[in-house]
Amino acid sequence: MATRAQTIPTPQFEQTAYMTESGYVQLSWTWDGDLNSNYSFELQQATSQSFENPELIYEGPDFATFLSGLDNGHYYFRIRAVNGNQSKSSWSSPAVVEVEHHSLSLALSLFGLGALVFAITVGIVIQGNKNSSQNI
Repeated sequence: MATRAQTIPTPQFEQTAYMTESGYVQLSWTWDGDLNSNYSFELQQATSQSFENPELIYEGPDFATFLSGLDNGHYYFRIRAVNGNQSKSSWSSPAVVEVEHHSLSLALSLFGLGALVFAITVGIVIQGNKNSSQNI
């Protein structure tokens, strides 16, 4: 005998592997269910593939969510559809997000380069201003 949960299509992530150096990512999914029905989605996050101690991080009707503030590491996500009477689909295949922030030495090098470009630009503007003042 088929259960009601089997009749709800399982949502699928549009992408199953993500890499970010900034600590933010947008997860999006598709769903073949009836868009006119009373549905929502539950998105869980875990730090292990086995989803031990998962955390519910989104619940609602949208087909995407934006996450920020992720530290270095691997994060696993899964999603399922829930209809109005609390019947649920199966969990989707997991999506994996790998976060590896830029190194501190790279960040400081880019900051130093930006400061140098700023100083040169200010010098050019000041010199140009002196030259134009003398020509008046």
